[in-house]
Amino acid sequence: MTRRGRYIALEGPEGTGKSTQAALLARHLDAVPTREPGATALGAHLRDLLLYSHLWPSPRTEALLFSADRAQHVAETVAVELAKGRDVVTDRSYGSTLAYQGHGRGLPVEELRLLMQYASHRPEPPPPGYELPRVLLPDVVVLLEMPFEQARQRISRRLDETDGNQLSLWRDNTSGRDKDKFEHEDHRFWERVRRGFLSLCEAEPERWVRVDANGSIEDVSARVVEAVATHPAMAD
Repeated sequence: MTRRGRYIALEGPEGTGKSTQAALLARHLDAVPTREPGATALGAHLRDLLLYSHLWPSPRTEALLFSADRAQHVAETVAVELAKGRDVVTDRSYGSTLAYQGHGRGLPVEELRLLMQYASHRPEPPPPGYELPRVLLPDVVVLLEMPFEQARQRISRRLDETDGNQLSLWRDNTSGRDKDKFEHEDHRFWERVRRGFLSLCEAEPERWVRVDANGSIEDVSARVVEAVATHPAMAD
C-alpha cells in the first residue's frame, strides 16, 4: 500500500498573503501547488465567472458554483496527487466556503458543511494500491491572520502598483476587472468572515492552526513552515 501524500490548505481573508505563502510552502515541501477556485480547466471558467464577470449569482448559487469547482479540483488534482504520494498545498479550501458564504453571506453553515463534504468525495473507486479517505479534506489548515485595515491597505497597494503577486503560479482575471467581487465588500462583511474563520479554528483545533501574517514575507513563511512541521497530522 503506497503512503498517500499530505494535504495542506492556507486560508484567510483577502490581503493576508495566502497565495504568496502557499507558493513558498509548496516550494519548501516540494509539494504540488494548487488553489480554489480555478486549478482545473473547468475551474478556471468558474473562477472567472465567480470573481470577475459582470454576473452576480445569489448566495446559494455562489456556494454551489464554488462547490462545483471543489468537486472537480478534488477529482482531477487532489486525489490524483495524494494517491501518488505527493504532498498538496492549496490556496483556499473548504474553510473559505464556510467563512465567506456561511458567515459572510449568512447561509446556514451546517448545510454548507454537508455540501462541502459531498463536493470533497474522492473519485470512485479509488486507485488500486492506494489508501485515500472517502472525503478528502486538508490534513492541516493554516489560517493567516491580519487586522482588516492592514489587509485592505495591502490590496490597495497591490492594485496601485499593478505588480500582482510575484509568486503567483496563475494567470488571472480574464474579464479585465481590477478587483475581484469580494474585494468590493464592506467592513461588516469582512468582520463576519474574520469571525467565521476564528470559529472554524475553535471547532476543529485538530486540523486548524493560526499564524500571524504580519511582518516580512520571509518571517511569515518561517512561521507557516514551523506551524505545519509541528502539526500532529504531519508526523510520519
